[in-house]
Amino acid sequence: MSKELRPLLRVLGTTVGVAVCVGSAVGAGVLRAPGEVASILPDSTYLLAAWVLGAVVATLDSLILAEWAGTHPRVGGLTAYLHRAYGPAVAFLSGWSILLITWPGSIAAVAVATGEIVMEGAGTLSANSAPTDAARFAAVGVVVAIGLLNLLGLKFGARAEVVLSFVKVAMLVGLFAAAAAAWNGIDASRAPAVAAVPRSLETPGALLTAFGAAMVPILYTYDGYADAIYLAGETKEPHRAIPKAVLLSLGVITVLYLLTNGVLASTLGAARMAQSKFAALELVEGAFGPWGARALAAVACVVMVGAIHSYFLTGPRIARLLAEERLALPAFGQVNTKGTPVVATLWLMAIAGLLAFTNSFGSLLGYTIPIIWLTNLLIAAGLLVDRWRKPDAARPLRLPLAGLVVGGQLVIGALFFWTEVKNAHWSLVVDGAALVGGYGVYRAFAARGRTA
Repeated sequence: MSKELRPLLRVLGTTVGVAVCVGSAVGAGVLRAPGEVASILPDSTYLLAAWVLGAVVATLDSLILAEWAGTHPRVGGLTAYLHRAYGPAVAFLSGWSILLITWPGSIAAVAVATGEIVMEGAGTLSANSAPTDAARFAAVGVVVAIGLLNLLGLKFGARAEVVLSFVKVAMLVGLFAAAAAAWNGIDASRAPAVAAVPRSLETPGALLTAFGAAMVPILYTYDGYADAIYLAGETKEPHRAIPKAVLLSLGVITVLYLLTNGVLASTLGAARMAQSKFAALELVEGAFGPWGARALAAVACVVMVGAIHSYFLTGPRIARLLAEERLALPAFGQVNTKGTPVVATLWLMAIAGLLAFTNSFGSLLGYTIPIIWLTNLLIAAGLLVDRWRKPDAARPLRLPLAGLVVGGQLVIGALFFWTEVKNAHWSLVVDGAALVGGYGVYRAFAARGRTA
């Protein structure tokens, strides 16, 4: 470790880890994805089966990450694992792309959605149009406000994340339960009719293709459930606490997503969900009228503010790892006396604010998702590389049938990555240019390290 860096505060536990994972995963996707999935699988049985399949895939991925977290509990999460499996070059490019693309882009995307809701109402979540100037300024304001909040210290940020995660899950469950009760109580004839399976899904090939397409928004909605791994350097007994947090949070998230889609399917029906890109809005408006839309807008804001806060809490820790490995300037990974990486937090705030002001929600996702899937592929394969290189390493949680599980994840990840590549276009140019430029920066830091 660089001698210039102040030690991290090891004060976090499993509760904070679960809150961070739930906070990262439960964002705009829980509200946007159900309608999108229903448009691909307009049958309630298939719809719910797809969400169950998504939970299975996420569970397999969580077992891979749980073994990594128990074996190599180090600040920086995925970037630390890539460093161990592949060396400093791949780790630097991972950290570089996360700090330049994935994290700022994710913060900006959720901030844009929040700004649109604040300025224009919940109905904007179903639209793909560019945000208004007022929504852009609101999005930047959200980024700056939450970024500054994280400068108050690690303990404050951790407590805030626990509160935000609990409140948003409680609000989501309460609103959907109340809406379902009101919907069915108003008129029993509103119960969705049992429709025949669409002809487009009658053949096995067509059904398999549809399930594959549905997995893209579903797995994006699950993404983030393991973000506590980035806080391993500040967690007490991380080899135990982090794997436990990852698995517990996935259970909470899975139950929440299955309940949400079960309520929507039992009230609206899959066919009606498919006609609305924002099925939740149709449910609460149908149950409570205009006040339902206002309530959903408030819930959506809390949900997405919690997600942004979680990104700010975890992202700067990647800069800390790079600084420890002398792959970034020491100031970039330095923490203040309250445990906050100030420079890295300000960096995320600046990049995310710029992206939020200049991009739409859809365009921001366009260049973050390919990097996410590429990283996931490398992490899965890296577990087998690490087992081969370090067969005697202590592994508190050892994944059974690792070759089979990792192989399946690689096939699934490659298919989704290819799907994103086909649909991305200009965003791949941005991603590629960032990686090429990042390699040049890595070479400069590597040369600096050799002469130090």
